[in-house]
Amino acid sequence: EKAYIYQLLSDVKPQAILCHFGQTALRILPIAKELGVPLVAHFHGMDISSSLANKWYRWSLMCQVKQFAAIVVVGNHQKGWFLEHGIPESRINVIPCGVPTDEYVCKKYENETQKIRFMAVSRLVEKKGIEFTLKAFAIVKRENPEVTLDIFGDGPLENKLKEQVNNMELADAVSFKGSVPSDYVRKEMALYDIFVQHSIVTPAGDSEGSPVATAEAAASGLPVISTISPGMGEQVIDGKTGFLVEQKDFEMMAKAMSRLVKDKDLRESMGKAGREQMIKHFGTKQQIAKLEQVLLNCCRDYCTRE
Repeated sequence: EKAYIYQLLSDVKPQAILCHFGQTALRILPIAKELGVPLVAHFHGMDISSSLANKWYRWSLMCQVKQFAAIVVVGNHQKGWFLEHGIPESRINVIPCGVPTDEYVCKKYENETQKIRFMAVSRLVEKKGIEFTLKAFAIVKRENPEVTLDIFGDGPLENKLKEQVNNMELADAVSFKGSVPSDYVRKEMALYDIFVQHSIVTPAGDSEGSPVATAEAAASGLPVISTISPGMGEQVIDGKTGFLVEQKDFEMMAKAMSRLVKDKDLRESMGKAGREQMIKHFGTKQQIAKLEQVLLNCCRDYCTRE
């Protein structure tokens, strides 16, 4: 592997290398140093949360992190870890995952019906907290029999979650759509009313980085209900673009869901505010420009040292 990558980089002669995920950055760093090419490490989620439980990865990262020309993270909670480990703030760049906001159709509220449709889009894994979303939805449905919840995505917890739905007698209102192409989800989002994602930090330490699905929902003009969890507070402005509740507090989540079910004007105002937030701070073109500037700065700094 090392010989192949060394030859590839020798042929290409890059002025900078961008490595996605900390594990990849550590593997490429010795080659980059040998060739004298600045390396930018781009951290996303597990590589700066649950992966740190692996003592070899954690030790390697702490030993080598100062050798990265720059560090990119997707949230301020990740930035905090690097600051705690002695990395100067000037070398840490917070660039959340962006969404192509101009490709999302904003929800039209004038055509709304009384049947409110909830939507969740995620891998069916522990940190997405689907089990708590289902518990909250069950409470809401008792008060509002017409509501529905569609869950897009698959994962190892699928059978367990389907069993939970059956045990809670929600099969008539909850539908598992499975894994579908992102273009399909993009078109479907504007047909729903409220987006829900009960993100949690797992016992193993796995947590969100910068959740893409919640940003996509906001870009589609949907109010978002989620949790006070890493990365989420930067996307969802509590009380303005949606609601944030404590992790695993499905009863408070149910109250937030019920409030939006009953208040069309609030759904509309939060949805519009969320889309404006995405356009202003999370547009793909803006994020790419920021990342490009990080790489250009590294090239400039390297040339200056030379």
